[in-house]
Amino acid sequence: MKSWRAEFSVLCLAVLAAGIAAADPAVAELLSLGRVNEAISVLMTRADPESMNLLSRAYYATERWDDAVKYGERAVTLRPEDAQYHLWLARGYGEKAANSNPLTAATLARKAKNEFERSVQLDPSSVEARLDLAQYYTEAPAVMGGGLERARDQAAQVAKYNSSKSHLILARIAEKEKQFPEAEDQLRQAINEAREPSEYWIALAEFYRLRGRSDDMQKAVRTALAQPGEPAETYFDAANQLLLGSRDFPNAILYLQKYLASGGLVESAPAFQAHYLLGQIYEKMGQTPAAVSEYRASLALASGFERARKALNRLQ
Repeated sequence: MKSWRAEFSVLCLAVLAAGIAAADPAVAELLSLGRVNEAISVLMTRADPESMNLLSRAYYATERWDDAVKYGERAVTLRPEDAQYHLWLARGYGEKAANSNPLTAATLARKAKNEFERSVQLDPSSVEARLDLAQYYTEAPAVMGGGLERARDQAAQVAKYNSSKSHLILARIAEKEKQFPEAEDQLRQAINEAREPSEYWIALAEFYRLRGRSDDMQKAVRTALAQPGEPAETYFDAANQLLLGSRDFPNAILYLQKYLASGGLVESAPAFQAHYLLGQIYEKMGQTPAAVSEYRASLALASGFERARKALNRLQ
């Protein structure tokens, strides 16, 4: 699921929508709507570098890491100077590493590091690439190229372009060091300096959830949704936090339904995952028929999404 602290990767996809649309409006719409089956069907007939990159991203969305890496490598081979292609390949390597045995994971993690660094080298102004690189430096051990000072350097670089994102990196570092008051302060600074603070309120909600501060989490979620002009995906993120925190399931359902009906679906919060989250909530509430219906809806859009398939098989 979408999370500000996803290991080795950050699903900040919405900021890339304009670039995708310029390359292929039809496929961009399919990915934004979460219709991954259709997107893959179209992209598999092509061999150009942009199609390989988009195909990699489609597989990434459904957590098929081997295929995400396979087509990400093809995209980079065909267009080696594209910073975004290196960034997406790095994300693929990182997620594959997180889901591999320790020996394989070490090799893949180093590949991820190299690709993140190459992306930043090709486009030093890319906040998204620097965020991912900083996350790698924060989470990885020194023997694999990690280090908090390296992460702090990325925060300093990001501050030139986006001060809120810089505070987000510093919050992650403080959390890694178990300096929780400092982490909370950095998140609040991010909120105060953001033009659109909803995502940072969600990040603060996640911080509270992980600290066991459930009431504060719910307040932060409500505040995120009360921001003027909050993007539609805030409903998705809010529901995800409530689900993970096992709080207020009725509102979590309402938020996901509002998101799906919003007309503002984005690739970073695909419709098939929204249906999966609904299935998870209904299942926790003991409403099995409703859960089955949502898992089927998820698979109708993304048949390769194994978590939905396993959940459906468990209930049938």
